Amino acid sequence: MKYLLGILCSVVLFAACSDDEKDKAEELDKRTVIVYVSAENNLHTFIESDLAEMTEGSKSIPEKMNLVAFVDNADKNTLPYIINIKNGERIVDTDYSITEDFYASDPAKMHETISWIMKKYPSESYGLVLWGHASGWLITNDTISYNNQKKVMKRAYGIDNGKNSQNGFGKWINIPSMADILERLPMKLDFILADCCNFMGTETAYELRNATNYIIGSPAEIPGNGAPYDKVVPKLFNLGNDFYKGIVDEYYNGYVDNVVLSVVKTSAMEELAKATKNVMPELLDEEIDTEGLIYYYGGNMKIMFDAKGLMKQNISQESYANWQMALDKAVVYKKMSSKWDTMGNVNFYEFKVSEDNYGGINMFVPMDIYDRYGTYNSDIQKMEWYYATGMNK
Repeated sequence: MKYLLGILCSVVLFAACSDDEKDKAEELDKRTVIVYVSAENNLHTFIESDLAEMTEGSKSIPEKMNLVAFVDNADKNTLPYIINIKNGERIVDTDYSITEDFYASDPAKMHETISWIMKKYPSESYGLVLWGHASGWLITNDTISYNNQKKVMKRAYGIDNGKNSQNGFGKWINIPSMADILERLPMKLDFILADCCNFMGTETAYELRNATNYIIGSPAEIPGNGAPYDKVVPKLFNLGNDFYKGIVDEYYNGYVDNVVLSVVKTSAMEELAKATKNVMPELLDEEIDTEGLIYYYGGNMKIMFDAKGLMKQNISQESYANWQMALDKAVVYKKMSSKWDTMGNVNFYEFKVSEDNYGGINMFVPMDIYDRYGTYNSDIQKMEWYYATGMNK
């Protein structure tokens, strides 16, 4: 009899636990999208128009979905704050309270802020929008130091001048530091929409492969006012397998023939790294031909070449065919234009954008010429991509 009672109790207890777990699952919202607005810089003037667009777009967000923005602007009278944007309204989250300004580019603060939002708005999936400046993996100016950071770099995302002024100088967060803090969030991100310049590079995508499932953005510069959020915001909450197509299409349609965009599936970056490693000896065997290649940054010193054109022009057809299969698995969607907004970093008379040479992702390869200008050849050694692709050999 005691044995039977024990079994019954266990069954009741198990059923109760199952019900509790079911209730907890039902409490979760479907998706929360976090917009990280780093605008204590010369992008400050675009904040209000973008927030207004997000507010308009929020009218089409389904139930059990959240659009939450962290905002750090260049207003001396306003500390960083968090707003819940819902049903056409912006509601300041009064639970998020700080008493003094801080660098939005500080890795510890970035991790603390995004983690706080995730815990306040528990969901089955999360997206992150990076709003602000970026420069791929390039290294200039200064960055916030990070104790757990073995690789010291000086630039990547989110200028914060720390003075609430509207200038383009300040401290950044580098990509390895960003990867570290994003990997330690309560849940892996479903996607990152990088609404900033030059983010879609092989080096950046490989570094962030364990932090997010997808990266959406541009290998080139983007317009100063960024995404048309009134159109893009509803697409951020599409839970379909190809949700990213709607995001890219709406972004592109806002700047037809004036923006290039792509989507990287990060789980395919390991395979692309291996494929690149296989052809690296051939690529570096002779002087690399860069004539007529699409480049996304450089001016007099071109350093961000389109990976597809670079490979197609410098390795054998057989090698390229094998490498392209890996590229196509990684870059799962892309849109191209004949030109894009630039601050003088690109001369469009030097190349033509076409299906043959546009792959949607930029890439750096060490060359002797870079030794004469800056420290690019040594700086690239601070990225995991450098070693994964055998550039160190």
